[in-house]
Amino acid sequence: MSRVRQQAARWAVRRQDATIREEAAFEAWKSADPAHDEAFRQAWSTSQDPALAEAMRLSEQRGRAPRRRLGPIAAVAGGLLAASLAVFVAWPQLQLMTVAPIALETAPGQPRNVTLADGSHVSLDGATRLEVRLGARRRQVELVRGEAFFDVAHDASRPFTVKAAEGSARVLGTAFDLERSAGRLELSVHRGRVRLAPRGLIHRTADLTMGQRAFAKEGRLSAVKPFDLSAADWRSGWLETEGLSLERLVERLNRASATPITISEPALGRQRVAGRFRLDEPRALVENLALMHGFKVRQTSDGLVLGR
Repeated sequence: MSRVRQQAARWAVRRQDATIREEAAFEAWKSADPAHDEAFRQAWSTSQDPALAEAMRLSEQRGRAPRRRLGPIAAVAGGLLAASLAVFVAWPQLQLMTVAPIALETAPGQPRNVTLADGSHVSLDGATRLEVRLGARRRQVELVRGEAFFDVAHDASRPFTVKAAEGSARVLGTAFDLERSAGRLELSVHRGRVRLAPRGLIHRTADLTMGQRAFAKEGRLSAVKPFDLSAADWRSGWLETEGLSLERLVERLNRASATPITISEPALGRQRVAGRFRLDEPRALVENLALMHGFKVRQTSDGLVLGR
């Protein structure tokens, strides 16, 4: 591992310790070289793996703790044991860090289907970005923004994890949809079993099976609820829902629309809407909703604005 990656990994661990206050030093290190910021972003994403983060945290604590006097044999044995344990736990993720990510990105209104090198199939919605790493022991995708449907090729020796700022979904072989929207990560399982974990090292996880849905937000999990597997979803150009906020619907529409749509009032964004929505005609959809829910649609030079 390069020196920059080593430094980034150490900063990632220290940033998770609330007792450490080194803002000035951290910002100075990041701004010293653009490569530092990129290395830290990758290390931070990697540090969300609980086993790796714990091993690195223990190593960091040992480095700061006062050393007791030990005999030479005990000291060497203890050091070798600690090093071996950290390497054993961390190696698969460390190896993955050496794999250059492959970026997959779509523009608004331009969904895309991709087959990964491991045989997994991914459908990206519009305005979506993924960063894919396929390592020898692990497969990892970062959902930077948007929504994607994953049909994962089964490989028990290489777990498949999709990470985002809000949490992660870990599988061996299954089909599921993952969406980042309004500060939350929503998982809908279409086949198999997927473990949803919110961000952070100590958290409650949930194992979802076919026809179940849940989301992670602000380090917490929602209740697991059933959904209709036969209902149309974004891949068909339609969305069926029993109720979601107008804010979330507009986020979905902006992935399908080349014309940006914004909401001028937070209270309007929280209003609930329900029904079967055609996503490929966003202007007609918001105008119909405006008639039903009593708001207005204005055309501006920047796009469509929804308001009272």
